[in-house]
Amino acid sequence: MAYDVLVKGGRIYDGSGLPSYLGDVAVKNGRIVETGRISGEAKRVIQADGLAVSPGFIDFHTHLDAQLLWDPIATSSCFHGVTTVIPGNCALALAPCREQDRDAILGSFERVEAMPLPALRAGVDWAWTTFPEYLNRLRGRLGVNVGALMGHVALRQFVMGNAASERTATPAEIETMKDLLKEGVKAGALGFSTNQNPVHMYADGRPIPSRLATDEEIVELACALGEINQGAVQISRGSLGVSVPMVETVQLFEKIAAHSGRPVIWQSIAHRWDRPNEWRELLNLAQQSLAKGIQSYPLCNARLFNNRLTLKNAQVFDDLPTWKQILFLPIEERMKVFRDPEVRRKLRYEGVEEKKSSRFSRRWDLVYMIKAGTPTNKHLEKKSVAEIAKIRGQDVIDAFLDLSLEEGLDTEFQTSSTNGDEQAVAEIIRSPFTLVGQSDAGAHLIYDAGFGYATRLLGYWIRERNVMSLEEGVRKLTFMVASIFGLRDRGLLRPGLAADLVLFDPATVRECEPEMVRDLPGGERRLIQKAIGIEMTIVNGEVLVAQGEHTGALPGRVLGNVNGAAIQAAA
Repeated sequence: MAYDVLVKGGRIYDGSGLPSYLGDVAVKNGRIVETGRISGEAKRVIQADGLAVSPGFIDFHTHLDAQLLWDPIATSSCFHGVTTVIPGNCALALAPCREQDRDAILGSFERVEAMPLPALRAGVDWAWTTFPEYLNRLRGRLGVNVGALMGHVALRQFVMGNAASERTATPAEIETMKDLLKEGVKAGALGFSTNQNPVHMYADGRPIPSRLATDEEIVELACALGEINQGAVQISRGSLGVSVPMVETVQLFEKIAAHSGRPVIWQSIAHRWDRPNEWRELLNLAQQSLAKGIQSYPLCNARLFNNRLTLKNAQVFDDLPTWKQILFLPIEERMKVFRDPEVRRKLRYEGVEEKKSSRFSRRWDLVYMIKAGTPTNKHLEKKSVAEIAKIRGQDVIDAFLDLSLEEGLDTEFQTSSTNGDEQAVAEIIRSPFTLVGQSDAGAHLIYDAGFGYATRLLGYWIRERNVMSLEEGVRKLTFMVASIFGLRDRGLLRPGLAADLVLFDPATVRECEPEMVRDLPGGERRLIQKAIGIEMTIVNGEVLVAQGEHTGALPGRVLGNVNGAAIQAAA
C-alpha cells in the first residue's frame, strides 16, 4: 500500500498510558492504517528520530465560538499541539440565536469572557439561527477539529427572550429547551454547558440567563442527553467553598450525572491562597463520586491564572461589593469616587481587612505592576503593590489607587489568586481523577493567555518537576478527554482511528511568554502565545502546523454525531 504520510522512527506515546515504544505511524485517507515497523512507500515521509509522536491534544475548555469564524486554525492553540478544540463552555454559545437576540448573545461574552464587543460585532457574520446551522457555517472552513457544546445562555435566550435574565423557566419552556438540545446533539453538538457563577454578568450588571436556572432545570436538560444517550455536561457554579457551598455543590454534580447517566465535567479544583487546603477535600469528594460509579470529573489546570488588569477593566474584584459598584461607573466618575477618603475606607476593608473568602486573594504582595502608564513610574514595573507602598510610604490601597489615578487608570497590574502553591498543584494534576485543561482559549483576550496548558504540562510539570510519566501526561491530554466527551475515533494512535498527531521534542517542549498583538477584527488587541518544541501538528492526516508555521491546509472537521466523510466533503 502507498501511504499518504509515513512518520518514521519516533517514540510512540499512543494515548493509552501504556509504555512508549519506538516505531512508525502510517496514514491513508485521514486515518491511521498501521503502527509499528513499517516499510511501505508514502507520498510524504516524516523523519521523527528523537521526537515523541502522540495523538493530537484535545483542548476541551475553550471560548473559540466566535474566533473560529475568522481564525479557522484557532491560534494560538494550534501551535501547542492541539488538534481538536471544544467551544461552548460556561453556558456561552453563539447558537441558537434569533436576529433580535444577537446583541444579548454577544453581550454575554463581553464581560464574562472579556471579549471586546467591537471585535465580536465585526467578526461574527450571523449566517445561522439554529445550532445545526452554526455547525454548518464552520464545516469546510476549519484547520483544527471542533466539537462544540450547546450553551445554556443561548438556549434560554432563544426560548424565553429577555425574560431569560429575569426569572425561572416554566415547565413548557424547559421542554422546548430540551427539544432544542436534543436536536443540536443529534446534529453534532458534544453536549451542553451551564453556568451559575454569581460574578458572571452583562456589562450593565444584569446576570447572564443561566444564573436564573433552578437546579431542577439543569437536571432536566442533562436528562435530555440521557434520553438519547449522547453528550456530556460542563458546569460552573463559581469558586467552590467561596461563592458557593462546596460539599452541596459537588453533590449536585453527582445528582446531574446520576440522573442523566451522562458525564459531568465540573469547575474546578485549584489551590487558593485564602483556603490553602481546600483542594484536598475537593479531590476526596471527586474520588468518592467516581467510586460510586458516577461520571463526575473535576477540571484543573497546570498553570497560574494570571489576571492582567487596570482600573478601567478589572474583573478580579467583582465579588467585593464596593469595588464592583465603582468599577461599573463611567471613568471620570470612577476616578472621582476613588479619591473619596470614606470610599477608600470601605475599599480597604473589603480588599485588605475582611476575612470573607473572595476570588481576589487580598495578597497585595502578589499584585504586580507590569506596565506603567507614564515614564515617571517605569522604575516601579515588576514590583508588587506591597513593595510600591513601602517605597511611597503609603498603605497598599492608597498606593494602588493613587498610582492608578496619576496615570489615568492605565497602569497595568497582574495577579493570581490560585495555583500559587506548586506542591498543591502537582498533587492536583497528577490525580487520576482530574482533567487537565481550562485554557479558556478565545477569552480574556487582554488579561491572560492559557493556550499553552499542554506544553506547560509536558515541559515544566513532567520534564522539570517529574510529577508523572510522559505516558500519563499524554493520556490526560488525549484519550482521557476523548473518552469523556465521546470522541470515539480520537485520542489514541490505533489503526482505523483519525490521524490527529503531534510530534514534539520532550527535551525542549514548553510554552512561551504571551505577546500582545492587534489582529482581532477591527484592530482590537489580544494576547497570543507561541511554543517551543512542537515540531509538527497533523490533523486528519494533513500537516496543519510545522515548526510553528501554518502550512495553509484546512483539514479540520466538525466532530460529534455527524462527522462522516460525505458531510464533510459536501461542506
